[in-house]
Amino acid sequence: MPTLRFAAPVLLALPLLFAGCDMASGEDSNWFSDTVSAVQKYVTDFLDSHLNKKPAAQQAAMAARTIRVTTYELKPHKVSIERELTGRTSAYRSAEVRPEVNGIMRERCFTEGSHVKEGDVLYRIEPDIYSAALDSAKAALASAEANLQVTRLRERRTADMLRTRSVSQQDYDDVKAALKQSQANVQAAQASVRSAEINLRRTEVKAPISGIITKSNFSVGSLLSASQVQPLATIYQTDPIYVEVSQSSDDLYSLKKQFQQRAADGSLRHVMPSNIQATLTMQDGSYYPAVGHLNFTGVDVDETTNTVLLRAEFPNPDLELLPGLFVRTKVIMGEDTQAVLAPQKAVLRDAKGIPYVYLIKDGKADRRIIEVSHAIGNDWYVTAGLTLGEKIIFNGVNNVRAGMPVQEVPMEEGGDSAGGNK
Repeated sequence: MPTLRFAAPVLLALPLLFAGCDMASGEDSNWFSDTVSAVQKYVTDFLDSHLNKKPAAQQAAMAARTIRVTTYELKPHKVSIERELTGRTSAYRSAEVRPEVNGIMRERCFTEGSHVKEGDVLYRIEPDIYSAALDSAKAALASAEANLQVTRLRERRTADMLRTRSVSQQDYDDVKAALKQSQANVQAAQASVRSAEINLRRTEVKAPISGIITKSNFSVGSLLSASQVQPLATIYQTDPIYVEVSQSSDDLYSLKKQFQQRAADGSLRHVMPSNIQATLTMQDGSYYPAVGHLNFTGVDVDETTNTVLLRAEFPNPDLELLPGLFVRTKVIMGEDTQAVLAPQKAVLRDAKGIPYVYLIKDGKADRRIIEVSHAIGNDWYVTAGLTLGEKIIFNGVNNVRAGMPVQEVPMEEGGDSAGGNK
């Protein structure tokens, strides 16, 4: 076609060229050139106006080009609603070992970093002064008991004399009061003995709980005080072990709202706190073999981080988890029995990253914006924008635009390469 446009004016101008060869000299040359240019322009305009005009049926056919696609029907799935949170491990129980009496440390009876049992002797403090105090208390008790015995015999004799009117009532009352005083002295002496025995026993510092003990902060020969600030050592019980994580209060509110909105049809089931399971991912990406459960949810929001504290409990028989370890925890908060899953291949994103899909409406592609939570295998978990039973364009979705005519074909015919023009 371009060759015809160019050659036609030249061919039509050849007769004029040959006829005016003798006239193309002198002052008539300009007239001849203008005439040829005018003829060429006329012929070119004529060809452009006629040769470029396509039949109306052909243009309509091109405009009505139909895309062949396959669709995917959304069916219900059972999906666990989970959150992956970061946190740190903490000991199930911990106890600081402290002296309860003053004295010089005479012996350390454990190996640092080893496992100790409740009641094991960890330290021994010089017991001499406490042993002497116990002997003194026992002597005072013996003296008080002897005095009580004498006073009791005196009270009996005075009572007999009172019946024969040999002594006055006042004398008997005085003896009876002395008897009660002796009894009180015996009780006080007994308490002093028990106190001395307790102090003597406390010269042996014992483990308050079972667990792993840290290094000792004091060595043999150190002066210990019952009121000192620094503990002798710390014991951690790490089987089981806690994992404390923080969840955004906004996310927690959104999750509760989602449960409330879909509680009527029973499709979204909230898991009881005691049944909420949790799994751990270690720093190297490996998974901790044991499964834990959530046992505490915070009742207040941290003002600085706007988060709520969650705590999960995990078995730790091999002591693989140590307190203070950074881990990622996946917590199963509930279960959606009517979940909508859309294949990742069918979900597109716009320039702002907003996900959307295409559906077929009246034979044309209809764009639908959706909301997704997280990936499950090769699918997206859709939380808003789609309902069960709807069909979304699957194969050929990359060739589709909003409002474009589409034709649904069977999956066998469309295959992975569906979407060609018809």
